[in-house]
Amino acid sequence: MEKRKLLMRVIPFSIAFLLVLGFLFWQRTESDELPAPSEVTSLLEYDTQGKSSREVAQWVYDSYGCETCHSLTQTGVFGLTAYGEVMARDFQGCPGMLTTVWETLSVPEAQWNEQQRTTRVDFERFGCTVCHQIGSTSLGLTEIGAHAAILHMSCSEVSAAVSH
Repeated sequence: MEKRKLLMRVIPFSIAFLLVLGFLFWQRTESDELPAPSEVTSLLEYDTQGKSSREVAQWVYDSYGCETCHSLTQTGVFGLTAYGEVMARDFQGCPGMLTTVWETLSVPEAQWNEQQRTTRVDFERFGCTVCHQIGSTSLGLTEIGAHAAILHMSCSEVSAAVSH
C-alpha cells in the first residue's frame, strides 16, 4: 500500500515537472532563434561578430536606405544620385545640421527661423532620427544610434569604410 501512495504522489509531480520543463525549453528555443538574414532589419539584430568594419558598413548602407541619396562610384567613393544632388542643395553638412537642431531646443517652435524649420524637417527626411533622438531639452542617441557608436558606424564612418 505504501508503494501505491508513493506512486500516486510521484506520478502527478513528475508529469507536472516534465510539462513545466518542456514549456520552459520550448520558450527558450523560440526566443533564442535568430532571424533569418533576410529578416534582419535593424542594426540591433544584425550579427556583427567576426565581420569587418567594411562588411558592417556595407550592411548599414544597404539596409538603411543610404542608396537613395548616395551612390558608390566605380572607384568606390561615395557619390550622389540625382535625388541626392537635389537634396544636397543648401545642405549645411552633418555637424552644421546637428548644431542647428541643438539650437532649436532652446527656442520655442513659433520663433524658429526658416533655416531652423527646414533643418528640422531635413533632419527627419535624411534619416538622422534613426540614430539621433530629439528630446524637449536635449539631443541624444536612439538605441540604434548608441549601438552604431559602439561599432564606430556614424554616417561619415560608414562612408569611409564603404569607400575603401
